[in-house]
Amino acid sequence: MTMAPSDAHHDHDSDHSHGAGAALSDRARDILRRGIDELLQMTEAMTFQPVASEKFPLPLTSVAHAQLPGLDALRVEIEARKDSDPIRILDEVLALLELYECNQPDIAEHILQDMPFVATCFNSKRRNGWIAVVGDGDRAALESAVNDRWLFEFFSGPARPTGLYVLLSMLARYAFVYGPVAPGDSHTLSHFVEDLAPGVIVCHGALSDLEWTLALAAMKMGVPAVVPADYPFGLGRTLQADTPDQVAETVVGLPNIRRLLQVPDIPQLPPYCNGQFAGQEITPAVTWGGTSESFFIVRKGSVSKPGFAVTAKPTGPIGIVVTADAEPMDAVDCDYIEQAVLPTLAMMDGVAVDADDDGLTIHMGEGIQLDPKRIGEALLAAVGNQFPKLHDRTRVEVIFDVATLGEIAPDVRAEKLARADQIARATEESAEQFIGCTGCSPFAPDHVCIITPERPTQCGRPMGLLKTNAQYAYDDMSGIHHSRLQKDVNSFIVIDKGECIDPVRGEWSGVNAHAQRMTDGRTQRVQLHCLDEVPHTGCGCFRLILFKTAAPREGVGVMDRGFGGACADGRAWGDLYYELAGKQTPGVTGAGPGYLLSDKFLAAHGGWDSVVWVSPRVAEFMGDRLPDGVDVGREPEAG
Repeated sequence: MTMAPSDAHHDHDSDHSHGAGAALSDRARDILRRGIDELLQMTEAMTFQPVASEKFPLPLTSVAHAQLPGLDALRVEIEARKDSDPIRILDEVLALLELYECNQPDIAEHILQDMPFVATCFNSKRRNGWIAVVGDGDRAALESAVNDRWLFEFFSGPARPTGLYVLLSMLARYAFVYGPVAPGDSHTLSHFVEDLAPGVIVCHGALSDLEWTLALAAMKMGVPAVVPADYPFGLGRTLQADTPDQVAETVVGLPNIRRLLQVPDIPQLPPYCNGQFAGQEITPAVTWGGTSESFFIVRKGSVSKPGFAVTAKPTGPIGIVVTADAEPMDAVDCDYIEQAVLPTLAMMDGVAVDADDDGLTIHMGEGIQLDPKRIGEALLAAVGNQFPKLHDRTRVEVIFDVATLGEIAPDVRAEKLARADQIARATEESAEQFIGCTGCSPFAPDHVCIITPERPTQCGRPMGLLKTNAQYAYDDMSGIHHSRLQKDVNSFIVIDKGECIDPVRGEWSGVNAHAQRMTDGRTQRVQLHCLDEVPHTGCGCFRLILFKTAAPREGVGVMDRGFGGACADGRAWGDLYYELAGKQTPGVTGAGPGYLLSDKFLAAHGGWDSVVWVSPRVAEFMGDRLPDGVDVGREPEAG
């Protein structure tokens, strides 16, 4: 980072000296000299030992060194500059910190292995960030004060002055994976860590000279900090706070910290709807529906009087019509809203619901006397709860009149058949818009997911969930904490697809513009159906990885997340995951199972004719549709 004067909003692009030659007070120089001397003494005669990660066994040393440095030369460099320009050698101080920690017998207890590490990065999208506490202050009180208001994960490491290593090693690995920053490029890494990584250090209580030295080295690496009033350096991206409550108030002011999207109050379900009743097994004593006249449908239409109404009294058949006055509601939206809101009825004690395109059945257990009005009230509340932008624009009609049902039911079935056909026939060319998801972007700033009728989600979630929530809900209701790149942006968003640039590779001008906007220009172009130069970026929740391979012959391999072996060229899931996660990697892309059945599957490569290897579950999923000649991998033998 730029070691500019302390200011959480300083222009860190105006000076690229990284603090070399920075003016320091005599007190600050003395602190650094003593701290560096102590670290030199602590690491005397030590040698580097690999830590838990196979991908990045010595990540802090790799911040400034593409290759492992010689220790003698490293120590000579530090000794030569510790008095004249200590800021310049703080990268080397980080290497000494790693040298010390990698020799500690308990360090393996604190360092995550490769796949647990990326899982922690993935889960960081539901956190404000990561914190390491330095100093002798009450850490339990600080953590309690912070997380009473926010949701941070603390990585303060072992209880010793060098415990900061745990967070710093994670942030270095984070930059290498999701930056993606090359080892040895400390300048780029520091800017990435400062702006887009989730880490913060909190200097709390009294700090030793060594702790102050390591804290400043962390800030040179780009880690923002909350510091007390007696902070001695006047450098780095910092905010000031002394007490735990002040830290809790201040820490979210750092621009790399993630925040929940601010949304209006969401309508709640009535108190008699409780998730603990969902899925309960009942013995039906009374049944409504289950007849040819019974149905449940969501439609777009004019609503002059929002609310609900019940027609006639229960005698057996039942029909429910939910009408939403909304644009541009289409077949996908209506279909998804039906699936989303109907299970609310089964959240009432003693009630079970069964519905498909052919009908609707509501069962009630022994002793349950369901007021028909509760059906309308619960469904209306469910629409408002899950799709708040439809609140006050929806009407629910619960119909028991047999004659009316007999007239309506045939039209309902015809409407549902036409709707299903419209969804099945949708293409990228026929779709008016595409859908974007930035739910993984908080931890993967280069990634933006594009969903089309012929490029389903990588995570396997239905397109209707994303599309309908993009238009009628706020965020994805799962606690996504947004980075500054997507501040105030719904995780699900409608994309103007723009002009088709390449119909075979799947490149659209609107998709490129969206990717540029959501990644701050880090990703410029995306081709949805091509692996060559600008394939679809990978998130962290992709179910499949599609990759170019030379074995068993030139072509494409397809591996599923659960595969425990290796493909024909020797790469396992973890290898491919690290190549793809959070970034755009030529030759590799992520996908969900639905994409395997798309007419545009790998269109630029000839579709399934290009596939030479698949993992066993992919072969099972494809069944008879798997072309002859495709090699199928094997799971490793147990034991």
